[in-house]
Amino acid sequence: MLYLATVQATIRVKTQEEAVSREFVVRIATEPQASEDVPGAIFVVTKEESRTFEAEGEGQEIPAKANGMVTLYNESGTSQPLVATTRLLSEDGVLFRIVDGVTVPANGSVQVEVQADLEGKEGEIGPSRFTIPGLNVARQALIYATSEQPMVGGSILKKVITVEDLDRAHAQLADDLETELDAQWREQISGQLDGVMVLREVLDKRSDTEPGSEVGTFTLSTIIKYTGIYYDSKRLQQIAALKLQEHVPSGQVLTRVDEEGMVITYNRHDGENGTAHFDVLIPGVAVLKATADVLDKENLIGLTAAEAESFLEKNETIRDAQVELKPFWVHKIPKLIDHITIDILQE
Repeated sequence: MLYLATVQATIRVKTQEEAVSREFVVRIATEPQASEDVPGAIFVVTKEESRTFEAEGEGQEIPAKANGMVTLYNESGTSQPLVATTRLLSEDGVLFRIVDGVTVPANGSVQVEVQADLEGKEGEIGPSRFTIPGLNVARQALIYATSEQPMVGGSILKKVITVEDLDRAHAQLADDLETELDAQWREQISGQLDGVMVLREVLDKRSDTEPGSEVGTFTLSTIIKYTGIYYDSKRLQQIAALKLQEHVPSGQVLTRVDEEGMVITYNRHDGENGTAHFDVLIPGVAVLKATADVLDKENLIGLTAAEAESFLEKNETIRDAQVELKPFWVHKIPKLIDHITIDILQE
């Protein structure tokens, strides 16, 4: 009786965390019907847009004719017609020409565009006063021009357009259109629908410039069909956690649901019925539970400490096992179940 009353076996088990996961299909619905439906909203819009982009890369500067605006003054009592290409000479001796013909009214003024006679940076002059060499000296004193802004465009940076340039520009245009639509759609839904998946179907994509062309800018046009699927992400996470819990192997208990590691991919949608389906993969971590078959005390009765440790550690869910027998002269695990204590340690 003294033996039966004092003998004790304490078994400490360190469990091995095991990765578990569950894949399932979830239904997004504007009008949820089943308990596992996730509330959502679906929008479908086709956008057509054109935009001009600057070519990327180092490129090469090519001389061009600088240009700008001048004001023509007529301080005489008669109007003065000036044909296109009429010469204007700056104070520094740089020659410009009027782009379009104009008539300067008597005692009046008019603005016109001018262009340097020669290509190059020399035409990029600052504000100046201009004489008109084609008029006689007396008229030159009464009819003249001034500019308030510098002349620009003495060179053009030309770059070779590549396929990558066109693809990059189209991606940027598509992203910008999606951002605009997202802002519009969110104004029509509740804040509860904080999850979003946007699909793109490119219907047309074209450019006014072919790859290999040497230009400074190019214009890209596109037609894209956007489908925006908005859903209650918290409700989806709750459903995923329940699905994972149902999938935990027998003898294990779920200790963590990895919501950040959840992967959601598009499956299909029906815009007319307001439904969509996603494939969901939810990962988590499970460990051995106290009622697992491997921890059945009946399996350990009569084993030595070493035999019991070896038996337990053969199970892949157990990382380490230690058996302590009391009193010191006891060498085997007792036959009395209530004298055997199993502690599960988690690290």
